[in-house]
Amino acid sequence: MPATDDVAGIYAKGCELRLGDPQGRPLGEGTSLTVREVRRFKGGLIVSFDAVDDRNAAEVLRGLTLLARRADTRPLEEGEYFLHDLPGLDVYTVQGARVGRVAEVYEGGPSHYLGVVDDGEREHLVPFIAGVVREVDLRAGRIVIEPIPGLLDL
Repeated sequence: MPATDDVAGIYAKGCELRLGDPQGRPLGEGTSLTVREVRRFKGGLIVSFDAVDDRNAAEVLRGLTLLARRADTRPLEEGEYFLHDLPGLDVYTVQGARVGRVAEVYEGGPSHYLGVVDDGEREHLVPFIAGVVREVDLRAGRIVIEPIPGLLDL
């Protein structure tokens, strides 16, 4: 399943994608593939690559991730973020209380969740939605949330 809202741009013919491990960490240099053709199939994509000519060659790639270089992505609009930029950001409430630091971003159906670990190593799952997340400031390294009642008590 593509983890992008720019499927046409990322998987366009001739685009080069790097290979990553199952967690999305890039593999060594020279591990990239060039898109030959793409088509939608059962809610996902079937992508063929120039250097992958048969099922045996494709099977070797099973479980790996495809990564686009930031320079090859479209410019982000206001309020858009790359999910991999969120871990490590400090999280504060609108009142200024520190909640913790984003350790992980989880997919959860219609929205994502921030796995925010507090100083006591307890994780809070914070919905990454407009009603809760009030500000994301990548330069300052912080996210400001307005937690719904009881969210941080769980």
